[in-house]
Amino acid sequence: MLYRGDGVDIQAFINKRKELGLSQKELSNGVCTQATLSKFENNGKIPSLKILIQLCNRLGLSLDSIIGVSDSSIKKVAKEMNQAEFNLIIQEYDQSWDIIKGIDPKTLNNDKHLLMQYYYLKGYLNVLDDGDLFDAVFDFNRILSELDDRGETIFTFLAFVGMGMVYGKQGDDAKSEYYFSKVFNEIYTMSIDDTSKIWRYINIIFYCAIYYSEKQDLETANALLNYGVKICSENHVTYYIARIYAQLAINARRVNGDEKKIRSFMNKALVFSEFNSNKKEIKLIKRWVASNNL
Repeated sequence: MLYRGDGVDIQAFINKRKELGLSQKELSNGVCTQATLSKFENNGKIPSLKILIQLCNRLGLSLDSIIGVSDSSIKKVAKEMNQAEFNLIIQEYDQSWDIIKGIDPKTLNNDKHLLMQYYYLKGYLNVLDDGDLFDAVFDFNRILSELDDRGETIFTFLAFVGMGMVYGKQGDDAKSEYYFSKVFNEIYTMSIDDTSKIWRYINIIFYCAIYYSEKQDLETANALLNYGVKICSENHVTYYIARIYAQLAINARRVNGDEKKIRSFMNKALVFSEFNSNKKEIKLIKRWVASNNL
């Protein structure tokens, strides 16, 4: 993975380690834990400068050969994709598509992280915006079988959710359940250590909850949604919480729940949507309230 935005050419580091035939365990032995090295290579978490110097010395790399990389074009693409990911959250799919269609994935071949982000976003847009499901499967499989074949990043779980949504749309319950269950079994143990991962983690929780809601397993769905509320609250993330409260209201309506509680959920959803100026979500909420005479 290459985090040029952080000014460190991690891919050059990885390439040198592999060229020398060293495993992560062998390289890190006596310098740091393998977990520290893995977080550096796979998640872009930079270790202390002392550790980084020792690792580079073992590889015969100078520190300045991997630090200080400046690639304005990559930085620009990274910023654009983060905007596309944000637009995906607030359901502004057209704006996300405009960004994704303007990116040539070949230019990202030296940056595994950005390439995975690209395929995850493109796959989700195809699924959520009634695009090409065959393309979506290709996008998710690029992550699962090539870019993160060891399942070391959150993109694997995002791809599992994406595959589950694809097969759910195709009416293949066995395959969709297979992928969602793989995520569900791990969801409470995933680590969250930066804002982008919180967004992605809540994304996983939300779409798992949508799946179980549509399968009428409301006990599982509501447990996930309430857990999502907790994660949003603890990390001060407001953009998903409106959709979570709206789904809690929809689920309560499905079982003829207490109207006061349903109104409370939808009022919270509306408040957060208005706070975030999410016009699309406001429109959807008001339409649902009107159609249900609330």
